[in-house]
Amino acid sequence: MTFLLNSDSIIFCPHGGMVIHTPLSGTSYRVDGRFPMLLGDLYQVAGCPFMSNYGNSCNLVTWVTASNLLIVKGQPALIATSVGLCQSFSGGSQGPAIVSAIRSTQMEPDNLTVINY
Repeated sequence: MTFLLNSDSIIFCPHGGMVIHTPLSGTSYRVDGRFPMLLGDLYQVAGCPFMSNYGNSCNLVTWVTASNLLIVKGQPALIATSVGLCQSFSGGSQGPAIVSAIRSTQMEPDNLTVINY
């Protein structure tokens, strides 16, 4: 059991760019008054300073693990131990996302919970 991530959580790419969460589910469910971060939401990276000869700064985060116990509008919720992989504009892997601050006191449930609102 671990903390749920919400839109107030602070996440960075491996180079220090800020991950911006855009909810897509249309849920009215909230985690500590904020939108829950769900596997199918959009996660863009702003301000990644990494540049190579190919201009490969971080652009998006694709989450590969999420809660098995909280499903909101058909999407698993992200938790503090979720793993996200940052990708460049060209689709190349840039490394793992870093969950820096979890501003939630709400924990993942003990049993499977499905929220459909």
